[in-house]
Amino acid sequence: MSNNVIKVGEYIVVQKHNYKKLYKFNKADSRISVGKDSVSLSAIEGCNYFSIFKMVAKGKKRSREYDLELVEETACLKDEIGIKSSGSDNRNIYDDGRSQKLTADEIYDLKSDSSKAADIVETLITNSNTFHNKTEFSQDKYLKKKEKKYFEYIQILKPNLRIISEILYKLEPTKVQGIRIDTLSQIVTMANLCCEGNHLLYDSGSNGLLAAALLNAIGDSNTGRLVHMHPGNMSQKQALLAMNYSLEHYNKCVSVNVYSALRQYYQGCDTNSSEKIFEVAKSNSLKRKGESLPEDCAKVSKISETQSLDIEKTENRYTQEPKKPKWHFDNIEASNIISNKMDSLVIACKEDPQNIFMELSKFVKPGRPFVVYYPVAEPLQNLYVTLKSQSNVAALRLTCSWMRNYQILPERTHPEVLMNGSSGFLLTGYILK
Repeated sequence: MSNNVIKVGEYIVVQKHNYKKLYKFNKADSRISVGKDSVSLSAIEGCNYFSIFKMVAKGKKRSREYDLELVEETACLKDEIGIKSSGSDNRNIYDDGRSQKLTADEIYDLKSDSSKAADIVETLITNSNTFHNKTEFSQDKYLKKKEKKYFEYIQILKPNLRIISEILYKLEPTKVQGIRIDTLSQIVTMANLCCEGNHLLYDSGSNGLLAAALLNAIGDSNTGRLVHMHPGNMSQKQALLAMNYSLEHYNKCVSVNVYSALRQYYQGCDTNSSEKIFEVAKSNSLKRKGESLPEDCAKVSKISETQSLDIEKTENRYTQEPKKPKWHFDNIEASNIISNKMDSLVIACKEDPQNIFMELSKFVKPGRPFVVYYPVAEPLQNLYVTLKSQSNVAALRLTCSWMRNYQILPERTHPEVLMNGSSGFLLTGYILK
């Protein structure tokens, strides 16, 4: 059960009403900003995930600084207020700005002095001329609006793939290439991930979401490996780190630059190998020595004993083999893995996928699946036509997943009014040879 306990150094998800945000719990006494409120996290260490905390004002509410107090459950605003009467329709209600008896200054003082959200909302309802004439549906809508504004409970959630995907997608869809949770599930399904196999991923900008999904499907206690190729110097790992994987599980993913890994595979040695680093260092040292000599060499006095010792130390420093960077060993490891052929190929890129697919498909075993994701259909259509004219792939399908969210309430069930209709396109198939 230790995995369900909140620890310092892990990523957490803070939920307040319908608002979710990802944080890293760096220090036990750290503070975070939830909207306009500053919240201390000193009370959450050692508690279980999905625990509920009440925001207790530190001093006056005007400072908007809060401490957390562990509670069993949240209080429902509608149950605390206890509304007994409602109208039959809203035809006689007019929005003339005079229905509320309290002034703006009195409402501001009420928010600063009241200790509970229910007291604020109940006072607003009591001083409203039209609230009790509204229909039950209108009253519920009003209470939900006020509950969202004065909600005083937060819940600490354990990060998982669905929650992280929703947070990153709502924050900025372009940062994850528009990959929604339904498309992500389709990619994992179509790739047919085997927990004991080796899998190849090329990702050029999904904040590590695809790498986290594939590594999650491989599992912790298996021998499967994931080679994560990317075009830049550093891979994007926000979602991968947010999953709080163990070190053993995290090391199953080898992140390498695609150009360095392929160069290591074809040439057998890295261009920045230790031999070349040593040669460059030695040539630089000789160049610096040559520059330090005066023009008239005949008039130079003999080098003193201390100067000769300094030169010997300098030579020893350059003759020592320099420390190899981590990416050097990652390239070698990735080259060894792909040389044994891969069990699946997943590509999600911002550039044209055709050349990338033609190069990386060589490393996939016959009869294994591939998935190519792209935000728009045209590049995948071109790749589809190209692959159709060849005989090394089969079962080509170009699909688009379509999902619509619904509001489920008594007598008010309907699709959500605003939502994104598309979440990219998938080209799937099998490598034959």
